[in-house]
Amino acid sequence: MDKELHALIEAFKGSEEYIRFLKAKKKVSEFPGLQEQIDRFRSVWYRLQSNSDADLFEKIEHVEAEYAKLRENPYVQEFLASELAVCRMFQKVNWAILKNLDFDTDFLKDNY
Repeated sequence: MDKELHALIEAFKGSEEYIRFLKAKKKVSEFPGLQEQIDRFRSVWYRLQSNSDADLFEKIEHVEAEYAKLRENPYVQEFLASELAVCRMFQKVNWAILKNLDFDTDFLKDNY
């Protein structure tokens, strides 16, 4: 299994999505403090997505307004878009593995 896992990791590393992400990450690193700003936004956004408060839409609007200027930066846009593409690639692989193994995921249908 270690050999196969290593091959899968190498396939991820060679993917267009991951290479695009690494380029975006490198570009962001050229601007002092920018990665920290992005990380604060990512942290807040992640907590919002995991939240089930009744006033969620109000909180989302607040975060979008607070980070609007940061998100206008084309390097930030590229970083976030490329990160999302890598995450979607992970999800696609995970779901493909689950769907092709005898592993019941029907209980998740109502959640996604």
